[in-house]
Amino acid sequence: MNTNKMFQGAFICLMVALLSGCGVSQKGLKSTTAKRMFGLWEVKAIHNYNDEGYRRIPGGMFKMILEDGRFFNFMTTAKGALITVDGNFRLEGDSLYVEEINHSFNQTQIGKDNALHLRLAGPRFMYLRWFQAVDEFGTSQNQWIEEIWQRVEIEDLDVTKVDLEQELRLILKDQKAIRAVIKDE
Repeated sequence: MNTNKMFQGAFICLMVALLSGCGVSQKGLKSTTAKRMFGLWEVKAIHNYNDEGYRRIPGGMFKMILEDGRFFNFMTTAKGALITVDGNFRLEGDSLYVEEINHSFNQTQIGKDNALHLRLAGPRFMYLRWFQAVDEFGTSQNQWIEEIWQRVEIEDLDVTKVDLEQELRLILKDQKAIRAVIKDE
């Protein structure tokens, strides 16, 4: 195992250990949907509506959703890890996940609510769809973005492609997009 992979694994384990003891303190975070969301997720594919189809994302981009109503996204690099956005979240019903942004690479998001349409598929997959008006460079985008996230668990090492495909069919209709997510690297 190379040093970078060992660092990434150690960082993730440390973050999970430090943050897993938080209790539920915000109203609405005790729902079945909320409980299914708590934990560490890794983005697997993204579709920007200005681009054609989903594109597979290399490992290293994560979202931690905590029981106390906080979330943060972070990425690992060869030089270490960095938090890209953080804040609090709330659920409105079972299909709207709202991030209240405290800090972000994208300065236009700070202090705003980012409403993300939510679908959960089985225990392993989360689909998020949100509108991006301006990117982190200040460029107007005015596009919808779809993201497919997979829960990070040790048992994921044993998941077969058939299992992945069955779960993805619960959130995606596009067979081509499903194949893009589960294809061999």
